Amino acid sequence: MHQVKNMSSGNRRLVGLDGIRGLAAICVAVHHTEGFVGFDAAPAAYLAVDLFFCLSGFVIGHAYERKLIQESSLSANDFALKRLIRLYPLYLLGLVLGVFAYAGMSLSRNQQIDPVLFAASLTASMFFLPAIGGTSLKSPNLFPFNGPSWSLFLEIVINLAYGYAARLLSSGVLVLILIASWIWLAAQTLSHGSADLIPLDGALLSGFPRVLFSFTIGILMYRYRQRLSPTSGFGKAIALATIFIATAFLIFQTPAAFIGIKDLLVISVLFPVAVLVLYASNFDGILRQPLLIAGEASYALYAIHVPLIGLMLGAWKAAGMGQPPAWAIFTIVLPLIVLLAIVVTRLYDEPVRKAISGKKTIGLRWLKWRRS
Repeated sequence: MHQVKNMSSGNRRLVGLDGIRGLAAICVAVHHTEGFVGFDAAPAAYLAVDLFFCLSGFVIGHAYERKLIQESSLSANDFALKRLIRLYPLYLLGLVLGVFAYAGMSLSRNQQIDPVLFAASLTASMFFLPAIGGTSLKSPNLFPFNGPSWSLFLEIVINLAYGYAARLLSSGVLVLILIASWIWLAAQTLSHGSADLIPLDGALLSGFPRVLFSFTIGILMYRYRQRLSPTSGFGKAIALATIFIATAFLIFQTPAAFIGIKDLLVISVLFPVAVLVLYASNFDGILRQPLLIAGEASYALYAIHVPLIGLMLGAWKAAGMGQPPAWAIFTIVLPLIVLLAIVVTRLYDEPVRKAISGKKTIGLRWLKWRRS
């Protein structure tokens, strides 16, 4: 989940990649209302995570590969720090909101919280780590305070692995990783009947084939983007059709017997093709700004929407209005959460990251001065 900026000559914003990431985050938020509305309005939105991983590999390849490998101007430690600065502020906010939502859920159910398990889970969560043993309320959930944190844990793992091994990752090595991870992904997806197998219930390894395959193909596509994409780019009609089709596959589900093979094809073929098409596309006119805003707020929306849904619906019930109807959730609660994600991005995430990065720069200059 990395914002797409300045990825081509002339500092051109890749609006298509921003837009599809934002739409995917909205689909995930809609998907997570199922427990409150009684039906799943986006039953295939779990595939958005695979799209995020593919986008992440592509964008990180663009932003850091030359510095890490060819120029050696960025150390692995500095890369790791940059990624932590990018991800942690919103992750922490999601965790804090999740703790409040968790406490409210416990009180509403008159269920006591095991202080030892709670403290252990919170400590692990503060470091992006799974809470082995879960908690008294959601055991054996490895990410009890904010469910989507499982994918952010995998994002950090794959980012660190890439940063420290970048010089060893020739294209041949990446192809071998891609093949091996696809076999693992295919076996897991087809045996389970879908790709929707995540490390929330103790199955810690279940997310690794998803992140390995999609992140790796993203890196490879970046390396060979000039060969894979036409120099003239794609027309707006093709780009819009790509966004429409990719989003449709996040919303609509096939009959149960075909879900596994469909998921595998979407992850292996559709999403990589969509990334390449949107990378080579230009967006002007009335769609440009909405797609940019959607992309800008996508990470915040993903990081905070689950606890916010719980807190807002809990407040709705506490106000004596009972269970909110589905129409209210879709037309009031979710739009308000999207708006909050935009505000949080601009007034919290961006200023905090800028402040941390500034202090890091000052600290490095001070160390150089002391050594001189």
